[in-house]
Amino acid sequence: MTQQVIAVGTPQAFRATLARALEVDPEDVGWVQSVTAAEEALVEANDPIDVLVLSPEVKEPDALGLAEFVGRAAPMTAIVMVRDKSWNGLLPAAMRAGIRDVVDLTQGSEEMRDAVERAIVWAENLRSLRGQMAAKPALRGMVISIFSSKGGTGKTFLATNLGVAIADLSQQETAIVDLDVDMGDCFSYFGLEPNRQIMDLIGLGEGADREEVFANGTKLGDHLWGFGAIPDPAMQPPGGEAVGKYLRTIRSNFSYVIVDASADYTDLALACFDLSDAICLVTGLDVVGVKHLSKALETLLTIGLPRDRFRIVLNRADSKVGLDAGDVERVMKIQVDTMIPSSRLVPTSLNMGRPVVLEEPGSEVASSIRRLAMRFTGVTGETQGEAESAQPQQRKRRFFRRKG
Repeated sequence: MTQQVIAVGTPQAFRATLARALEVDPEDVGWVQSVTAAEEALVEANDPIDVLVLSPEVKEPDALGLAEFVGRAAPMTAIVMVRDKSWNGLLPAAMRAGIRDVVDLTQGSEEMRDAVERAIVWAENLRSLRGQMAAKPALRGMVISIFSSKGGTGKTFLATNLGVAIADLSQQETAIVDLDVDMGDCFSYFGLEPNRQIMDLIGLGEGADREEVFANGTKLGDHLWGFGAIPDPAMQPPGGEAVGKYLRTIRSNFSYVIVDASADYTDLALACFDLSDAICLVTGLDVVGVKHLSKALETLLTIGLPRDRFRIVLNRADSKVGLDAGDVERVMKIQVDTMIPSSRLVPTSLNMGRPVVLEEPGSEVASSIRRLAMRFTGVTGETQGEAESAQPQQRKRRFFRRKG
């Protein structure tokens, strides 16, 4: 099989169980006996490994430890954890560690097959995205938009901290673009205020050269620049076509462009989405926020944006409010990609004018954002500063070769 799926853990019969669920021959599924062996396989692999499927015999601390290792060394490999008994309370911790799915084997093998197929799609999408960027000329950056139609979800917090993490990991020129012309506050997370007018920035799309582009940006940190205008609630947002030109100009001068998108479905926002390689939809664990997120996804799919462009981010994901990630996934019919825990560090960092990923790099909040940044950059914690030169992977319509 083209996709590399490896069963991890004893007994070796789990490999046959997994193969039956996938309807392939057992030799089409790899097997290693332990988490340690799985880590070694990742280090030594010449070809990318798509999915590690963990046996019920793999202990939870070992599974979470493996997930942390994968986040550092192979962030584009997915992990599916299989349990054969109740796993109440495990899912949030597993997802925070980077595990893609937790499967209840007592519900039958179909759930395991579906989970592995979703994991393969996720891994292929990431490799394809990074491969496409590597195959194009250098002057064509990746655009990542952060969106929420509801205020207070942490959209700007994520945009600014993700930008910092990507710049730090990739060591490539990275831009944070604040397109909330009414009340954008990206600069506040750096203790600064924008000093440009929105139409001056939008005018860069009319053929500005590199020197002019950087002259209109604000240096926020090493390899990190900010583009934002003085907030003006009375200002009419610029048209979609002008915004498109502006973002293309920024994209042609920066390796990564993180956009704090407008909270409304304006032409400005839609132009931004059309140019985005990935769109992070952000919500908290509250009924209104999830409802907004569900409607946002439905709306954006209706206008023709591909489903695999979206990444679902749960902010304050460990809040005890009667909802969990599973509830969100059932409503959205799409998998949660990143869970960011609650922390008093967030308002504290804003008041200090210094992003959490710099001020408290060892915190759970910073770690969750850095894992997301690793997936976009393809840069691991162990090779920080060196972008991967991954080649495009050939996609197949069918995930597995079926027997018979």
